[in-house]
Amino acid sequence: MKSQPGFFDVYERYAKLSEAGDPLERLVQVVDFEVFRHQLRSALNRSDRGKGGRPPYDPVLMFKILVLQALYNLSDDQTEFQIRDRLSFMRFLGLGFSDAVPDAKTIWLFRELLVRARAMVRPDGVKVAELVVPSFGYKNHVDADQRFGFVRRYLVTHAAANDGKPLPEVLDPTNLSSKVWADTAYRSARNERYMDRHGFVSKVHFRKPKGRPMPEAHRKANVARSKVRSAIEHVFAAEKHRFGMFVCTIGIDRARLKIGMVNLVYNFFRLVWLEEKTSPA
Repeated sequence: MKSQPGFFDVYERYAKLSEAGDPLERLVQVVDFEVFRHQLRSALNRSDRGKGGRPPYDPVLMFKILVLQALYNLSDDQTEFQIRDRLSFMRFLGLGFSDAVPDAKTIWLFRELLVRARAMVRPDGVKVAELVVPSFGYKNHVDADQRFGFVRRYLVTHAAANDGKPLPEVLDPTNLSSKVWADTAYRSARNERYMDRHGFVSKVHFRKPKGRPMPEAHRKANVARSKVRSAIEHVFAAEKHRFGMFVCTIGIDRARLKIGMVNLVYNFFRLVWLEEKTSPA
């Protein structure tokens, strides 16, 4: 009969994980997840607790579970299994072998509470319990700063929505740079007027005139702008290939939460990378 693993056995396995470079250990060292506690409590208090109540788990613990889902593209059932199965997940969440693990239903409920908190008030002021708008795909509009590469703002729209229309909502007035680099989808008279009125400098790609060649000055400007704008592709490449982002939800509010979590987790690992790059050897 095999004995249960002792303290030193577990400690040794954790040490081996650290030696191998556990990315979750580094993440929890760099990111202070406690800063999200107040916002999580506020969101949960705003949500509808009439159906099932609030999960009896720490909100920061549950939020970190959503981080794991976004990072590894896990379903609720897969997440429950992986937490029980993987030491790296348990350490990231601060769980011991004797601690209760949230099941798939609890994870789903926590996420739904956050979705309802987000959906309770629409931009036009109409209060609703939930917005369900079936759609075949969504777009992730991202505002990333040029210097550090962080996602500063984002907006999720239906796939059929016009690309350029959300630009005013995505731009961050607190960004230290006033220059806006974007592809031709965001060039319109409306957007140019908005940027001019609000102190932004447009570096949006020029469109090719219909039936005419691109003016040489505009062509050269587009080439130069592409070298800067291409950095935004790093965000989408990481989310698609590293995180395996795939959105399969009913309703745009659920899609907003899932895509928003992926954008946030991208920022977490961008911060880890910057910390390692700037720290002394």
